[in-house]
Order: sequence, then structure tokens, then C-alpha cells
Amino acid sequence: MKYSLLVSTLYYICGCFYMIFGAYAVASNAKSRNNRLFLLTTSSLAIWSFSYSISSSAPTAEASAFWNCMSVFGWGFFHSLFLHFALILTKTKSRLNKRITLIILYLPTFINVVLFAPFGLLAEKQYEMVKSDFGWRNTLPANIGQAWINIYYITYTVIAIVLIIRWWKKLEPHTALKRQVTYFIASMIAPFIAGSITDILPGILGLTQIPRLTLLFLIPPAIVLLITLRKFGILLERTRTEFLPLDSDILSEESRLRLFETVASIFTIGAVGSFFAGYFIAGDNLANELLLSSVVLILGIFLRFIPNISKKHAIQNTLFLIASTVCMVLFTIIKTNKGAVAVWAIYIIFLLCTVILNSNIHTFLFLAATLITQAVIWITHPRVFVVINSAQYLGRIFIIILSYFTVRYLTSEYSSKLRGYKRFTKEQEMLEKFSTTFISVNTENVKGEIDKMLKLSAKILDFDQAYLVDLSADYENAMIISAHIINEAIDSLPFHPGTKFKTAALPMAKTLITQKQPVGYLDIASIEGEEERNFFAS
Repeated sequence: MKYSLLVSTLYYICGCFYMIFGAYAVASNAKSRNNRLFLLTTSSLAIWSFSYSISSSAPTAEASAFWNCMSVFGWGFFHSLFLHFALILTKTKSRLNKRITLIILYLPTFINVVLFAPFGLLAEKQYEMVKSDFGWRNTLPANIGQAWINIYYITYTVIAIVLIIRWWKKLEPHTALKRQVTYFIASMIAPFIAGSITDILPGILGLTQIPRLTLLFLIPPAIVLLITLRKFGILLERTRTEFLPLDSDILSEESRLRLFETVASIFTIGAVGSFFAGYFIAGDNLANELLLSSVVLILGIFLRFIPNISKKHAIQNTLFLIASTVCMVLFTIIKTNKGAVAVWAIYIIFLLCTVILNSNIHTFLFLAATLITQAVIWITHPRVFVVINSAQYLGRIFIIILSYFTVRYLTSEYSSKLRGYKRFTKEQEMLEKFSTTFISVNTENVKGEIDKMLKLSAKILDFDQAYLVDLSADYENAMIISAHIINEAIDSLPFHPGTKFKTAALPMAKTLITQKQPVGYLDIASIEGEEERNFFAS
């Protein structure tokens, strides 16, 4: 492998990492303003990485300079976004009003774009690209433009690190959070020093420019930060999980939501994989590969938000059909000159996903579109001579991997449905036994039969605690009529027959009263609400 291709591959992998980090943030809670800011921060790093990746192995010096200019939409925004992120993370309050604070934060980004973007005021004076073993390098000595970039980079990064260190000092000592933030600070300072050495000093000292590795050095702090946010919920607030009615259609809706999330991920992986194989490995036309990957990426984002566009299954199915057909046809058309020897098989992935849609007509329409596309290609290109090279094999590997994950996803969905049917069977069994028990009930044995019912229900549902609660007419007060506890360790809790308490003390009471139907929660450990989780865990 050429060193220039190796450098481009490293940059490209960095971009993929940052895309994954941002995707996790928005998947955790797309409505959170803080999560969207985290997404913008990682997206700027991804743009920065992808621009450098293309620039390093560009065919000409002009093309390399152009993509270096495009990187301003990455590095030109990152440091402002990172400082903004640090302000929110540390809950630092500014003495200035919000509008002035935002202007101070993002005015440099506007200046960067005006100066260094393609066709910017200093764009032509900023790069003098020369071919080297590691790809194109900039031999232009540091000038006023580079001085501005250095001031912007150092100032905003130092302020952000200082804010985080001040916040770290205020954290309680010997806690997991402080330890994790310590790791983050250490992992952040090291890239700052290393990035300064590889990106700034060579230009100032007039030394030979080595590959700029700041993006590679920033991966460890990004990973540490992501782990911290995920573990402690500092920023990535997850959507609150509600108690699910046992006879509702929510489980079906969740299956469809997971489908669109999974397919969106497949589209995203397909976009980055297709561009890498087509441009870097096969050396195909940049415009075609960029168009293809961009359209596929946009379709993936569109698929992710289909459940938000419409709640009607027919409309969701139709939008899914349109997106899948456009993707399949576009892949086939662009790769027609090579006989579409690998990409023709991508229809299998979409066809597998239609199983969850539960719509025969949409499945048939997609199959018809696939067959018509192949027939048209057959007529227009009856004979094509191709060379099977590394790009074709890599494309096949991508399709096989994506197909594997699709099959695993379908297997998981059907396993989930099977568990649901088993729970439903248990419920029916319980209802049948209850009906039989209460046939012979009377005023003398009603208390005993109720206790038997509670014990039986706890056994069938595999609960270690079961309570029958009587609510007052105004729903203000409640009293435990019967209780069944299996675990002796919690037998000392003050939840016994005759115990009276306020209904407000029962976390799920409001949901029960509002919906007027049974509700269930299957995974206590994942309940986000601390009050509800502690209640059940007790």
C-alpha cells in the first residue's frame, strides 16, 4: 500500500469514528439541544478528517489545495463548538447575554470561512502543495493566515481546557465521575501538545511538513468523553422510558422504529464504505463517488426520521420503498460500466428488511423495481467486460457484512416477538386460573382466594413481590389489601396488608389512573426515572 493511501485511510477511519460518536449522541436523544451540539462537534471533526483524507491522495496539487480549503468547514468550526460544549458541560455562566456570547464564540468561524474556504480571500495564498511519500504536503512557510489559525486554535482550546479543569476541581473527590474526568483531561492535553508539534511548529520553524495527526490524537479523548457521558448521563440525556400497557401496540411501533434506525445505520455504513472502495481503492471518478455516497447518506438520515414524519404504517412503508428503490437504482446505474458485479446484490438487504414492514404489496413493488432495473441494464448493456480487482472484492465484503448484521437484526426481532408471545400465553394462563378460582368465591373465603390469586400471579409472572392496592374514590389515598413476598431479605419492608399511604408515593399510580388499564415494565434496571427505579428495586 502506498504511504499516501495509508495516510488517507487513517484520516478516513478517523472520520468514520467521529460519525459514529455523533450518531450515538443523536440516537440517544434527538430532541436534546446538548446532544445536537455534540453531534455538530463530532461532525466538524468528521468533515475535517474526510477533507484531509481526499486531499492527501488527490490526483493534482490544485485538487489537494481545494480539499485542504474544504477542511475549513471542519477545523474552522470545531474549536468554537468545543468551547461551547465545554461551557455547557461545566455549566459555566457567562456575564454577557446569550446573543453576545454566541457572537464571541462563532465570529471566528465566519472569519475562517471568508478567509480560507475555496475561493476565500487567503485561499490561494495559504497552500503550496508538493508531492511526497506521505501524499501532498504544504511547503508554504507560516504567514499571517497561519498566524490567525494558530491564535484561534490555541486560544479557544486553552480556554476550554481551563474551564474543564476548574469544573474538575469542584467535583467531589474519590468519585467515579472525577476519576473519569481526570482521564479526559489527561487525554485532551496530550493531543493538544502533540497536535501543536505536528501541525503548527513545522510551519513556524520552516521544517518539512509531516502528516498532520491532530485528528488521530483526538480520538482517545473523544472515546473517553463518550464513555463518561454515557456512564454518568452528564450530557446525553436518554429519552424517558414509559410504562408500557401490556395490550398496546407500542411494541409493534418499537419494532418499526428499530427497523428504521437499523436501516439508517446500514445506509450510513454503505455510504462511507462505497466511497472508500470506489475512490481510494478503485480510483473511480471523485464526482460520481461523492454524489453516490452523499445521496445514500442523505437517504439514511431521511430513513431515521420517517417515524417522525408520519405515524401511519402505509406512509412509512411507502417512504421506505422509495428510499430503498432510489438507493438500489442509483448504485446500479453508477456501477453499470463495470457490470455492477458486486452492488447488484444490495437489493437482498432491503428485501430482508421488508419482513418487518409486514406489507406484501410494498415487498412486491420493491421486487418489481429490482427486476425492471436489471432488465433495463440487460437491454442497454447486454455485454460488459470488467476486471475483478480489490475494489470489487472489498465491495462484496461490505455487502456480506451488512447482510449478516441485517439477518442478526431480524433474528433479534423475531426472538423478541417470541418472548412476547410467551408472556401473552402466561397472561392467558393466569386469567384462566383466576376465572376458575373465583367461580366458587363467597364472602367467607374471598380474602383467602385473593391471597391465592396474588401468589399465583406472582409465580406465573416470576415476580418476587406482588401487591394488591385499594385506591380511594378521589385517588388521594391507598391501602395495601394483600401482599406476597418471596425474597426474605425484603420481608422487613413496610409494605404489608393494611399499610396506608398517599397515592402520590406510588410512582406508577398516575399512569394507572390515567390509562385505566394494566401496565407492565419488564426491565427494572433500565428505568431512567430514579424514583421509579428505587421503588421497584426496594
